[in-house]
Amino acid sequence: KPDPDRCIDYWWNNTGKESLALEVARPVAGDLVKGLLARADVFLESMRPGVLATLGLDYAAVAANDKLIYASLTDFGQDGPWRDYVVNDHAHLALGGQMSSSGYSDPKATPIGGQGHHAWHMGCAFLLHGITVALFDRMSSGRGQYIDVSIHDACAIGTEAALPQWMYYGSTMHRQTGMHANAKRQPPLQLPTADGKFMIAVMQNFGARVWDNLVKWMDEKAVAGELHDPKYQDEAYRTAEYRTGTVVRDAIARLIAASNGEECFHRAQSYGISWGLVHAAEENYDIPHYKQRDYWRSIDQPEIGRAIPFPRGPFSCDALGIEARGRAPHLGEHTEHILAKDLGLSADAIEALRASGAIR
Repeated sequence: KPDPDRCIDYWWNNTGKESLALEVARPVAGDLVKGLLARADVFLESMRPGVLATLGLDYAAVAANDKLIYASLTDFGQDGPWRDYVVNDHAHLALGGQMSSSGYSDPKATPIGGQGHHAWHMGCAFLLHGITVALFDRMSSGRGQYIDVSIHDACAIGTEAALPQWMYYGSTMHRQTGMHANAKRQPPLQLPTADGKFMIAVMQNFGARVWDNLVKWMDEKAVAGELHDPKYQDEAYRTAEYRTGTVVRDAIARLIAASNGEECFHRAQSYGISWGLVHAAEENYDIPHYKQRDYWRSIDQPEIGRAIPFPRGPFSCDALGIEARGRAPHLGEHTEHILAKDLGLSADAIEALRASGAIR
């Protein structure tokens, strides 16, 4: 049986928060929500369109708090012919256009929608922007507002170059392994190293310093081939050859195949070459760069009897203190505390609500 207190996604998305659990279908629980919203800054909900209206909890029903920012995140928005459709994350990536551009270079391979709730995260990012703008607007207007965000809308405007390529040039995009989709098929950029790893070998700079160091490195590994030909001293020539030919690309592949992954990454970066080493996610825990920046926060997870390193947060700011301050709460862990502190309910009243099934 699924356990809401043993969900990795829930742990990651809810570190440092408090949890109040209500059965909102019960009228008394709905009254509790209204009481909380009467003093709230922001209310975020993701129920199906119309559900909260039937419970008397839609924006109109709680707008007496004219400072409230009420934000709804749904699959297709609050209106339109698709508003009652329900789809999962992969279906959003298909309908929104992302899946058409995501997958492997082999045209016979099916499109891919990566696991990671990407569509939901796109919707959440735009919802966050909307809430942030509404908060700034409230600083001058003194009033809150309603925000309606459709995950499908967010996906449809997040297709990178696919839409402008079609609109301006009539070109469709080709899926490419580990690369951005492109109107022209590109050679592979994921190249194997001598120690069984892979480099993302993108060349964006063919200036003299970069080129001289690159060829010197190739000479050390005896893989330069014909790159000492005088014509490669012309930056325009070698740049064009890389983009349309195979000589430079093949030499780079030989160089990487003769070098270890860490050597490739650090030496290339020292020359101003933007190569990246493909890491397994768990390898990041031991990378000195993260350790020096104090990036990981060890948080005890009693459900599994050990601590897990969590990322500090998306950015570092001492004044804001954005970081994982504690484990995600168990479902309803703070119900009693919130009802007593924010609504002034007595212990007896809270116990009665719990006995009725209105709260957890």
